[in-house]
Amino acid sequence: MAEQLKDFDDILKPDTRSDLFTVTNLRTGDARKAELEDVFALVSSITLSDSVPEDIISQFNIARNLAIYTWFSYSFHQISELKSFSTLESALRHIYPHKRGLGKLISSAVKDRRINDIGFSHIASDGRDESSINYVNKLKELIPSFRNDLAHGSTTLHDGCFFTLRFCAEFINQLFNDKGSE
Repeated sequence: MAEQLKDFDDILKPDTRSDLFTVTNLRTGDARKAELEDVFALVSSITLSDSVPEDIISQFNIARNLAIYTWFSYSFHQISELKSFSTLESALRHIYPHKRGLGKLISSAVKDRRINDIGFSHIASDGRDESSINYVNKLKELIPSFRNDLAHGSTTLHDGCFFTLRFCAEFINQLFNDKGSE
């Protein structure tokens, strides 16, 4: 289905694909249709640390706002993801101003132990500690690939911006944590 310009009268109505989402109460197992408030609550729970420079926080908030507006325009998921990745790259360039290329920037952060596996909530701890970098070692290929797919005309359309926002927030927060900025 090709994306269409919404009619003026429909601008503030949810994208029809938003009707496909549900929220499940993990305690009871009850599910209900998701609402805009659920999207806002999810996105507002994804934050950057106060130690992150203000200009990076500002750019990340653009990605967060786009994620909220996916409720009204599903195709904003990929725009939010792209903005999240570009903010991640800006954060890396803030720390490594003379390096170029997202893969090289990520490699530097891994080498300098600014990021590690346990800094990501989607990685099972399995007894890993702060020295574990099995996962983050793979990011120097994966992240540029994902970003480039979005930036170079992909027609990919999925609801991945919420994961990407959280991933990028956790990555950026690790870059600027107190230990990493000593």
